[in-house]
Amino acid sequence: MTKRRWTTLGFLFLYLFTFSFMFFPTPAGARQPKPVVMGYYAKDWYTDYESYNSLEKYHNHLDFAATFTARITSDGELTVDFLPTEGINLAKKKGVKPLLVVHNMHNGMDTASASAVLGDPKKRWRLAVNIASLVKKHGYAGVNIDLEAVPTWNRNDYNKLLWELKGLLKPGGYLLTAAVPAKNSPQWNNSWSGAYDYKEIGQVCDYVMLMTYDEHWFGGPPGSIASLPWVQSVLDYAVSQMPSNKILLGLAAYGYDWSSGKTRGVKWKDVNGLVQRTGAEIRWDNASSSPYFYYWTGSQKHQVWFENKYSIGIKLGLVKSYKLGGIGIWRMGFEDHTLWNTVHSKLK
Repeated sequence: MTKRRWTTLGFLFLYLFTFSFMFFPTPAGARQPKPVVMGYYAKDWYTDYESYNSLEKYHNHLDFAATFTARITSDGELTVDFLPTEGINLAKKKGVKPLLVVHNMHNGMDTASASAVLGDPKKRWRLAVNIASLVKKHGYAGVNIDLEAVPTWNRNDYNKLLWELKGLLKPGGYLLTAAVPAKNSPQWNNSWSGAYDYKEIGQVCDYVMLMTYDEHWFGGPPGSIASLPWVQSVLDYAVSQMPSNKILLGLAAYGYDWSSGKTRGVKWKDVNGLVQRTGAEIRWDNASSSPYFYYWTGSQKHQVWFENKYSIGIKLGLVKSYKLGGIGIWRMGFEDHTLWNTVHSKLK
């Protein structure tokens, strides 16, 4: 065999070897990339430093800090109530990438403003430009779009906003992420989740944060915040529609206290204190893999469902089994060290 033929075969082997790594999937059992962790950073009033303190203390566990900052208006402008400059600077100092959260929460979800701006091409483009400008102005690493209760007839308009944003952000290397309602089927006619086309959103976004919490919420009957069977059904649908490595599993750092009076939220870090004050006994629901307890104030019965290190630990196991991109936590400052210890042990 001639030297020339040996050389040709060598190049052919090298080409096939390189091609196989580029285009064939990772062999079964190969180590997956470490899941990313995104924490939502919120500031509800000027003296609210819960998220800041959480970021300062637990930054080693975080890849992204998504600051709940900018609210859309019906004409495509952005309203910033509290610009968390100190949080943005701290995140950068600690090696955590800050993301700008753009939302439509104003005395509940402002469906009308979302519909008005999404349905008008000029307003929608103005919104996209304003978002990209704010990202660049304050040194964000990207954006997290959190527009909720979008009407079903604005489904394609919502997709267009994401693609327009992608065009503005990608040249600068900025990330485009979105938070979307959890669902386990298309639900095209559902007023809460029907506007979110998982397949299209999964194509355009770098990460998609599934809001896999509030299965039972303060406006309905008591029950698990996110039962294991429900979360699995949401993931089964999601991975059939978008790349699993783009999916962030949403985790709740809170629970709800239901009663015949006003239902209220309970922070993760406050649950033990409530149990001690009321003399309640924490129970475990096997069907949902969730903790709960009862207590009374006078003749009024309270039922509290929440998340703890055991229920979250079980859900974190889904990250690897479904080969997800990571997790998103709502919200920083509600939790205590047990959440972060669990995240570290399950995702390492």
